[in-house]
Amino acid sequence: MSRSTRMRSELLETPERLADQWTQNVDTIAALGADLINHEIAPWWVTARGSSAHAGVFFAAAAGLTAGRVVGEITPSLFTVYGRTPRLQGAMVMAISQSGAGSDINAVVEAANAADALTVALTNDRDSRLADSAAHTIDLAMGAETAVAATKTYLGTLAAGARLIAAVADDCELDRALERLPATLAERRDGVAPLDSEALAAFDRAGFVLGRGVGLGIAREIALKFKEVCVTPAEAFSAAEFIHGPLTLVGPGTPVLIVCLDDATRPGLLDVARQLAKLGAAVTVIGPGLGEVRAAEGLKVFSRPATGNVYADAIATAFDLYGALERRAVALGYDPDQPPNVAKVTSTY
Repeated sequence: MSRSTRMRSELLETPERLADQWTQNVDTIAALGADLINHEIAPWWVTARGSSAHAGVFFAAAAGLTAGRVVGEITPSLFTVYGRTPRLQGAMVMAISQSGAGSDINAVVEAANAADALTVALTNDRDSRLADSAAHTIDLAMGAETAVAATKTYLGTLAAGARLIAAVADDCELDRALERLPATLAERRDGVAPLDSEALAAFDRAGFVLGRGVGLGIAREIALKFKEVCVTPAEAFSAAEFIHGPLTLVGPGTPVLIVCLDDATRPGLLDVARQLAKLGAAVTVIGPGLGEVRAAEGLKVFSRPATGNVYADAIATAFDLYGALERRAVALGYDPDQPPNVAKVTSTY
């Protein structure tokens, strides 16, 4: 690489910032976890846009798998464009916004407060309007992020959400994995061979990013980053949905990246990978502990170090892929710090 981008330098700060995050939020998360335990039958909702919405998908998967809670998505336009407030009394409404400034997300929280919901903010600005209005605020504490493409704040949101789930579920194993996460990511940054941009070389045209379960939120985020920093069209799907209608779009050389975590979704994801390779797609499978999965014609496999926990694996895989995407953007001649036509803070209503 001929230069260091802000996207890369901010991404590489992630291990230290995650350690800061836990130090600053240990009491907050414990108190919020206890509050949620006391609201045993209350429904949970998430509202967010962009990368934050993809973090919400990850949170929903973690909540269902580890805390036994179903998490629904609140569409901000229901409150803003349509001027409606559904019945939210007693519900938990989590708003995720790195800036805390989006008018639509703030409108949801303010309406939820008025409806006697328990409101929670995950934001990187503890002085923001969102932090001020929510009943509980988890400060992402990831430091200033000036590159338009979110990296460390997205990873910080995943970690904070997983910490909250661990508190609600009293999951000591998950807590320990998250405590190790700063060191885990530092090892990947400093000692483990980075994921080269060649892992994404098949994306010389429009393609797809697939995942399932815990990996779906990662797949959606990586598809966004393909568009945002590499100016390459990529759409994300659950692998279970992709083999329905979207399968008709696959032809010779169609790029497909599959985020393949080591959990119950892996056998099905590998079956889809082989099926797509037989159709002529250029399939790349990336995930932890894939050393025994054989590459084949049309199928490349990139095995990454395993962390021993599926949520930590997901965060580490996103970290790896961010690095590869930044390298690819620079190789293609794009500036990942300032993508065309988009701004750091996008406010819709």
